[in-house]
Amino acid sequence: MNDEMQPESAPEGRSLDLVQRTLVSLLAGGVIAMVAVVLALYVSTRGPGDLPRDSVVGLWVMTGVIGLAGAATVLVLNRRKAWNPLVLVGLVPMVIAAYWVFMPTVG
Repeated sequence: MNDEMQPESAPEGRSLDLVQRTLVSLLAGGVIAMVAVVLALYVSTRGPGDLPRDSVVGLWVMTGVIGLAGAATVLVLNRRKAWNPLVLVGLVPMVIAAYWVFMPTVG
């Protein structure tokens, strides 16, 4: 008795595994990246006016932590080491927001 959902050959199974890993990576990476980007956007635009300086810097650091966690999650889902240099891609929102967080105020 053959189950219809089971791949019939090894290459078909590997292809299905690749599609599943890609989809889960896109979903997990997209959700976590969205959190990091929105937090970086808030910290760089509204944070200095709404929050004290130490809270802005703390949220800026959390942007980096969330970005690193998201990048490491995607790497692990794709069967790579979490300490791969590609994990630094997760710091992109933090680096971009750094300009506005640490920009000297004029006036």
